Amino acid sequence: MNKKNFLLVLFLLLPSLVIGCKQPQTSQQTSSPFVGTQTTIPGWKKFEGRGAQLQLPESYNGGDLSQNLDVVVQKLESLGPYYQQVAQSLKQNPSIFALWAFDSKASKSGFLSNAAILTEPVGSTVTTDTYLDLLTKQLPSEFRVVERKQVTLGRYQAVQMVTEATMSGVTAKQVIYTIKQGSNIWAVTFTTTAEEFEERLPSFQQSINTFSVSD
Repeated sequence: MNKKNFLLVLFLLLPSLVIGCKQPQTSQQTSSPFVGTQTTIPGWKKFEGRGAQLQLPESYNGGDLSQNLDVVVQKLESLGPYYQQVAQSLKQNPSIFALWAFDSKASKSGFLSNAAILTEPVGSTVTTDTYLDLLTKQLPSEFRVVERKQVTLGRYQAVQMVTEATMSGVTAKQVIYTIKQGSNIWAVTFTTTAEEFEERLPSFQQSINTFSVSD
């Protein structure tokens, strides 16, 4: 398998490492302003899955894998043999994602930028900090945490964590927004190459500001 796509598969499954982990821990974070709004972005598409909504640029394809897994897999496989492993990973783990979408405009390196939403009922004792503490402890050795801070996304309080990993000269970077809504944890992830991360970050920030989940 191509190394950049093996790295992508690792990033695909990274937030799922803590699914089912519910051991409470204590963590302190410093608040940082990050104003979110529920807006409709011209030329973007709305994706929905398990009560969650997220807008992404029109070049993205995907959505609720429980509804259109075959369509997403077919589009991935049409991009070439290097992406078949990504498609296979989705086929093997469709229930992990409430929503998954990829940018059909591949990066210069061929890495497949993507966005995903995961959710898990965790009860009242697990906070966003607890969730990310557990995730950080289970990171594969290739991964490192670049940044972690509290942010405000409209009516949601969230923790934003940026991770990156390098394998065979390819470095990928992911921003994870973790939100506690009721008794559920929602993790919204955006993944791309380290080279394109800063260029794509404004788009990721626009997208997360459109996130909403039914109460």
